Amino acid sequence: MHHRCAAALALLAGVTACIPYTVGSTARPVSVGDHSTTMSTFVMPSFGRLDSTRSFSNIAVDLERRWGVDPRSDVGVRITSGSGMVVNYKRLLTGPDVRADVAIMPGAGFVNLGQHAHFELTLLASRHDGSRASGSARDSTMRRMVVPYGGLRVMQVVPLAEGAVRDQPTAGGFFGMRIGSTDFGLSPEIGVFYDHSALDVRKRNVVIVPAISAHGDRMIQFIREMFGMGRGILSLRDAATDGAAAGK
Repeated sequence: MHHRCAAALALLAGVTACIPYTVGSTARPVSVGDHSTTMSTFVMPSFGRLDSTRSFSNIAVDLERRWGVDPRSDVGVRITSGSGMVVNYKRLLTGPDVRADVAIMPGAGFVNLGQHAHFELTLLASRHDGSRASGSARDSTMRRMVVPYGGLRVMQVVPLAEGAVRDQPTAGGFFGMRIGSTDFGLSPEIGVFYDHSALDVRKRNVVIVPAISAHGDRMIQFIREMFGMGRGILSLRDAATDGAAAGK
């Protein structure tokens, strides 16, 4: 299903992804009263619908804003490549005196320009780093910190529009490393998923999704300027912020 979406959107507008493959986050929630911004860029699984002799891949860009709810949880709003929005809730399952944090993160929203409802569940583990304690100052430089993280992720879409295709769940695992902090850092990540192609737009059902996430407004601004991006990414960020504020 999501590959049919990719082919259709690529034809119409060059838009890329339909579901949020990349996590781009450690298990530790954002502190109460604080927030974080992450821009995740990943390579969509290839499809060959337009030409049976060739396959095509696209670059997808998701933007997520997270707010601390209490000492053990936060909430995030993710804009999925301009074609949907997903709200998720991260809950820390482990205590403070551990070597690794473990969290569970359910989420729901819509994708494919409202054609499908989206549901997800992520089990997330990362090394305990003790960063971003309540009341701490926000980082302004790249810290010499590497935090490995990984986990399992299951996603399912449900048709909302008449004629929208049905598909099987997408499930798999991911591993990444956050270099720096949630205020100024980067997270290379790779995911491996079983992703059934409902419309046979590719031959393999197992896909590999490489990605890199930029953390913090300054890092995102730096990347925008380096690659000559317009204000579209930050506009999506502001829209997510305004939407979340309106819902409170």
